[in-house]
Amino acid sequence: MFDPTAYENMKVVIEGSAYDLDLEGQIRVVDRKDIVDLATLSRQYELTFCLKHSSTIMAKLTLEANLNQLAAELLQNGDQKQVGAFVHISFTWDGSSKTYMNKIKEHWGPEHIYEERKMHSSINGVKEEIIISFSRLITEDMMDDLVEMIHFTVQTLQTL
Repeated sequence: MFDPTAYENMKVVIEGSAYDLDLEGQIRVVDRKDIVDLATLSRQYELTFCLKHSSTIMAKLTLEANLNQLAAELLQNGDQKQVGAFVHISFTWDGSSKTYMNKIKEHWGPEHIYEERKMHSSINGVKEEIIISFSRLITEDMMDDLVEMIHFTVQTLQTL
């Protein structure tokens, strides 16, 4: 038996919160990825969902931890400030909508890092995405914040 890492504990909290909202009928979880990169010893967990009755806009919560976070937690002399994971939240929709971009930025506030992407496909047309990154490592002490992030993401979907 092994002791789960902070990343694994956070992943369980995210997954449980999202599936609770799915069972309550607020959202519909449409995709889940649990990726381990053996070359870089990094891990990534993605959970994609939309509102229960509208799949116009997809939200994705991504949890990432790399070798630095794993080593800091498992090694006795590891840097405890590195224990945790990074979180990104993205919203994706078909077409082009500056309104969505502005509403999302307004809802989440100026203190985050925003990356905007516009993809053109000869088959699927235009798709836009905005990725919200948090400028700090999320730790196990912030588990309640993770749950709030999911609820805030659902609120964002409802405002769009």
